[in-house]
Amino acid sequence: MITKNSSHTAAQDLPSLSAGIHILVDYFKSGAKSKDNRRLGFELEQIIVDANNHTVPFAGATGITGILGRLSPLYEKEIRADKNDSSSPLLGLSRKDAIVTLEPGSQFEFSSMPFWNLQDLSTVWDKYQAELLEVTSQLNYKPLTIGYQPHTLVADIALLPKERYQMMSQHFMSTGNHGINMMRGTASTQVTIDYSDEADAIKKMRVAAALTPLLSLLTDNTAIFEGNPVKDCIKRTAIWNDVDPARSMIPPGLFDAGYNFAAYGRTALTAPIILFDQDGVVSYAGQKGAVDCYDMNHLTLDDIEHILSMLFFDVRLRNYVEIRCADSMPFPYALAYLALIKGLFYDEQNLDELSRQFSHFDEESIPTIKGALIKDGYKASVEDYYGQDVSSFMVDLISRARRGLKQLSPEEMSHLDLLESLAVTKTTLAKG
Repeated sequence: MITKNSSHTAAQDLPSLSAGIHILVDYFKSGAKSKDNRRLGFELEQIIVDANNHTVPFAGATGITGILGRLSPLYEKEIRADKNDSSSPLLGLSRKDAIVTLEPGSQFEFSSMPFWNLQDLSTVWDKYQAELLEVTSQLNYKPLTIGYQPHTLVADIALLPKERYQMMSQHFMSTGNHGINMMRGTASTQVTIDYSDEADAIKKMRVAAALTPLLSLLTDNTAIFEGNPVKDCIKRTAIWNDVDPARSMIPPGLFDAGYNFAAYGRTALTAPIILFDQDGVVSYAGQKGAVDCYDMNHLTLDDIEHILSMLFFDVRLRNYVEIRCADSMPFPYALAYLALIKGLFYDEQNLDELSRQFSHFDEESIPTIKGALIKDGYKASVEDYYGQDVSSFMVDLISRARRGLKQLSPEEMSHLDLLESLAVTKTTLAKG
């Protein structure tokens, strides 16, 4: 069945597409992990501001790239706009325990190596944050863990000097009204989880998708939008909803019977890819899909990773599952969020119970719930979907996560107290 978000229907039965899907399925299967080897991944974005809460620009010795330059001696490798030109702009740094990169509007993104114990992540984060704060304090700057930049209008924030971002920005002008806000103004917390096989991956994707509206509210940390107080809720979610319907919300068909790796691969290869790289030359693809731009019989790992990165679903499949719905938030809350994800998705009883509870969800469920939460927050009527009001179901989720962590990592259960306080008092970081 062709879903409403699919494109290039005439190409969908070509042998070349089948070959590409087969390669992607093998890639997804390569991500399967045994119970003993499963891990979490973590990304937290920050917005660097000056003493007046203006977003620090990219260029210059005291700009964002200058901050990276000051941090560079502490890292093993520099990431530059042109990997073959050591004089091109500095866009990131990497070492064994962490990678620091920049989002299109110069948001700082910390990415951890895979971990199991939250304390291991805390150690790495504390080290990274101390180093960053030492540099930013010298410049009278501060890194903020919030969902949207606090003062500067996005029209005044320059994109990073990467051709791909210029192409993406231009493309989003024709697909929605908030592409510029998404690229230049938002900051998020993202978590990745492992799966044991195809069935486990799809189950986790479905449960995560069903939970994303609630997780967005639980982690809502966007109080200001374009200089004005936010009156509704989960503003960053509302922004993402209005970027590009062909690549946001949930994967088309996710809740259909029989959904599998091949179905996700078909979406990845037929959805408009925006841009592609051939022999080091980046070209604009417009409405063409990857099937139109690449040799499907000879997809490289770089090709695969680029193709999959051009989908912006709240829950995204790589050779792990990405949960991408949370706002950037102070690290103790991010740890609490990680504990929640770990306790829900790595406890088989919790995962199975939630999977059964959400078996009635379909493609319209998530947009409907999101719309209600954007408008009414904790007062939204969601009983038809979750069986309880918003606060009660969130408290129940946290209780389930405690039960899961008691079996997995009992010392981490106390992290959940921060989120439970938000759910019980029906408030958010943005409104508190």
